[in-house]
Amino acid sequence: MKVYLLETKTSAEEISPGSTFWKRTLLDPQLSLYLPAIRKLGHDPHGCIYDVLRKPAQLPSTVPLLDADGLKIVLDSAGLRVRTKDGKKWRQTGDTDAGYVLQSRPETPEEYGARCLEAIAENPSKYYARGVVVRLEADEREAAQDMWNTAALMRDARRLQIYPRNADACVSWGRECDYLNVCSGITSLQDPLFFRFEEDIHEELAEEGVATTLTDDASLLTQSAMRAYRSCPRKFQLRYVLRMRPVKKAETLSTGHSVHAALDVYRRTGDLDAARQALETEDPFIRAKENAMIIGYAARWGKPTGIIAIEQTFRIPLINPETGAASRTFSLGGRVDAIVETEAAGDLINPA
Repeated sequence: MKVYLLETKTSAEEISPGSTFWKRTLLDPQLSLYLPAIRKLGHDPHGCIYDVLRKPAQLPSTVPLLDADGLKIVLDSAGLRVRTKDGKKWRQTGDTDAGYVLQSRPETPEEYGARCLEAIAENPSKYYARGVVVRLEADEREAAQDMWNTAALMRDARRLQIYPRNADACVSWGRECDYLNVCSGITSLQDPLFFRFEEDIHEELAEEGVATTLTDDASLLTQSAMRAYRSCPRKFQLRYVLRMRPVKKAETLSTGHSVHAALDVYRRTGDLDAARQALETEDPFIRAKENAMIIGYAARWGKPTGIIAIEQTFRIPLINPETGAASRTFSLGGRVDAIVETEAAGDLINPA
């Protein structure tokens, strides 16, 4: 049996083989940290299986719906389904003119979710992909040097209180940085309508009902923290030094977190209904889309098998790759999605 790290990703971009998404995984610094980490946990990983879910691009419809005959679906004052060809002449199915006032209506969350699921069912390989990515020893050495150098810059930034802005990072993947309005002077960081103080520096490591010292440890470096610093030192300062977080998460981030929570339950229990209940999004339309993603995932891959650990938190030394000495300032930490054991990765990628 071989052991693999299993990482879940949600994406709005193309995830077919050879796409930009898969090219980026070859450089993903998270993998270069997580593989050595799970060795410290006593496993011998052969690589990482990336489990990718593409988000449906369909948007909720705000125009009147059409029935199978191409006629607009409208509701009368009693909530009955009626039909009309041109919005003027109308009739109630199986009845004559009863004097009701007609109103066209937008799509409901349930109808929207069904439409997303229909699109997924028509082309599941467009929305779900799995692939194995490995790291050679030379790759891990180079990544370790990158992490050491990044940590040195972060140490100096903290000591000198120097966190320059990077205007090239203000928009990423078509989304504004959470702190763009602060850096540009439009919004105050102290405005409680937009920002809140977060006690946990590394809130992504927090476990409900479980006490941990990792979440509020400023000496701990996670991939999220290092990625923020590499992107924009000022963003890192606002998020990880001053601990100010946006009150409202962007949909792209909240969907990833919500789907992740549902798949966590699914992998632990194999219970699809429980997984759907675990979705965290409150917006009914976004939740309907996420629900379709989870149903399609279960249909595509079936119940999880070979799981030997889920949501495993770790802390390991930050090592200078040139001397082998551990840093006296920082350590590395994070949480792996899952660790799986299988005869061959192909058994998970192409299940019978």
